[in-house]
Amino acid sequence: MIHPRSFITLVILCILSLTAHAHEITPSILQLSHKDSNSYQLTIDANIEAMMTGIGSEHNNTDNSPVAIEYNTLRALPVEQVNAQATTFAQTLPQQMHFSDANASALPLDIELVKVTIAPNPDLSLARESQITYRITAPKSLSTVRFQWAKPLGDAVFKVTQGETNLATLWVRAGDLSKPVTFNASAPTQGQAWLDYVIIGFEHILPLGLDHILFVIGLYLLSQRLAPLLWQVTAFTVAHTITLALATLGIFTLSPAIVEPLIAASITFVALENLRHHTLTKFRLMIVFVFGLLHGMGFAGVLGEIGLNPSAFITSLIAFNIGVELGQLAVIAGMYLAFGFWLGKTQYWEKWFRTPLSIIIAMIGIFWFMERTLAVV
Repeated sequence: MIHPRSFITLVILCILSLTAHAHEITPSILQLSHKDSNSYQLTIDANIEAMMTGIGSEHNNTDNSPVAIEYNTLRALPVEQVNAQATTFAQTLPQQMHFSDANASALPLDIELVKVTIAPNPDLSLARESQITYRITAPKSLSTVRFQWAKPLGDAVFKVTQGETNLATLWVRAGDLSKPVTFNASAPTQGQAWLDYVIIGFEHILPLGLDHILFVIGLYLLSQRLAPLLWQVTAFTVAHTITLALATLGIFTLSPAIVEPLIAASITFVALENLRHHTLTKFRLMIVFVFGLLHGMGFAGVLGEIGLNPSAFITSLIAFNIGVELGQLAVIAGMYLAFGFWLGKTQYWEKWFRTPLSIIIAMIGIFWFMERTLAVV
């Protein structure tokens, strides 16, 4: 049996390595639209200053990036000056993009820059979303397309449309090659679209939602008994389902500048609660529900970036939520199999695992709270 100290050392190293990456995921949104015959249009909605300086979408606070000075300098420039530099960048950007067929063989495409639109944004504490538009000409009508771009450009949401039909919405990790999307096909079946959003929801927890992961681990650490865990997970699930639906439908929203620091605070709270209690209290259950409402706002922010399939709005929303739940269950199962099964009923659990890990999670939550608060001050 592996010594408990080895277990906790491994966990500490893994958890501390996560502090370099925080939750705010702002992927670039690429939409490839089939116009007619062999003509296509590509639009990229993105934080173009971050792209120009190589700040990937894994960064929560651009001030933590080694190129923060260059980024902040660009952000402070007038729109006209940014537009000039962005146009030069956009002309070379196709060299960092790769479109291929189903077999990953490069497609011989002529990619021509049409325009760069820099959005005016007087608030320098907020990322400025801009748009790049390209005209793409292929030797013949494409049957299948796959997308990839350079890793420093960060994660991307790759949408493919044909007329009014949304053929696919894919989350493409930085530097990865997307799965194939077929043109001249009918819209994805309800089952295919449903599965796509389940996967996106799952990936928002594992591996992308590091603060959600820590929150769920905090819930798990309260007690090794099943009933308290089920009550907490149920309260959390019901709460974030409510706000996810309300925010996605546009009925009620909160600024990420408010939501993100409070999510970090929720991580600290549940971790510190673990040091005070070993049993589930009504107060903790109520607080978990309230924090679930906040996390739902965070999930809605991701859906706002990706967008939902208009023809299957409700089912896509439900599918995304199911993916989130599966991700949370995977975190709990992973914690149990890796640690709870081996240490949960031993003398080492409290001293070498539950207490120190709760302290570490609380410290990370405090760090993220300060980081996210200072980012908008």
